[in-house]
Amino acid sequence: MTGTSHGDVVCEVRADCADDRTHSCATDRWDALDRLHRRLQGTVERRLRKETGFGLSEVQALRYVGGSCAADAGAEPVRVGDVADGLGLSQSATSRLMARLRRQGLIISSAVGHDRRGVQVLLTSAGHAALCRTASRYEQVVRDAVRDLGSQEADPLLWRFLVGESGARAVIR
Repeated sequence: MTGTSHGDVVCEVRADCADDRTHSCATDRWDALDRLHRRLQGTVERRLRKETGFGLSEVQALRYVGGSCAADAGAEPVRVGDVADGLGLSQSATSRLMARLRRQGLIISSAVGHDRRGVQVLLTSAGHAALCRTASRYEQVVRDAVRDLGSQEADPLLWRFLVGESGARAVIR
């Protein structure tokens, strides 16, 4: 095995994984991807909270609901279930997240349809302003976290994808 260590995260690439009956290349790569994701997510979360006052899930929710900083972006309500699916959160976690954003005055919510069982959300003007304030910081924080990770700690194809090399995007899709 070859690998590098950074703190408590070790990313390994098994040269002999095809011949190993107890592990597979797929599971080794999945485990490495999972460790890499958790590490990047933790770094982005800490930096965003420090620099913007918002956590990662809050910034992602603002982006999902509002779209972009364009003046007409986010004018259409979004179903809370779609937010949950889009962010990969449970309904319960999404409900708590939406409640936090509502308490902060960043979104408004309303019942959907004739049976009024669903809920939809829309950014307020304060929510749109928060989205615009955090959008460029979010982009930079993610770039910095990837850069700080270093190419030696990630699978080469994944690294090329993260830094935006053109050939990697086509292969990963």
